[in-house]
Amino acid sequence: MSADRDRFREELTACLAKDAGVVALMTCIASHFPDFEVYREDADLVIKDGRRFLMVRRTGADSFLTETYVDAPSTNEIDEGGGHPRDVDDLFDELVDFSEV
Repeated sequence: MSADRDRFREELTACLAKDAGVVALMTCIASHFPDFEVYREDADLVIKDGRRFLMVRRTGADSFLTETYVDAPSTNEIDEGGGHPRDVDDLFDELVDFSEV
């Protein structure tokens, strides 16, 4: 992944500039991480890698809430005001880390 980090960061930033929701991220993430299953659940993005799920909710132009689950995806934590605040750089790092575990 390290050879593609710069290209992925550029594409991620471009994807986020195109659309205010998480839909723009789906294609970008899926093209760089073909082993991930990436889909939308309402306004949230669900990224599945094996038995792990990363939930992503876009809360602003450069802000997100994320939460990781094992075995079953859920937005309960984010819906109840939880989740981990991320900016685009944090989201990039979290996606790379999620792919390497």
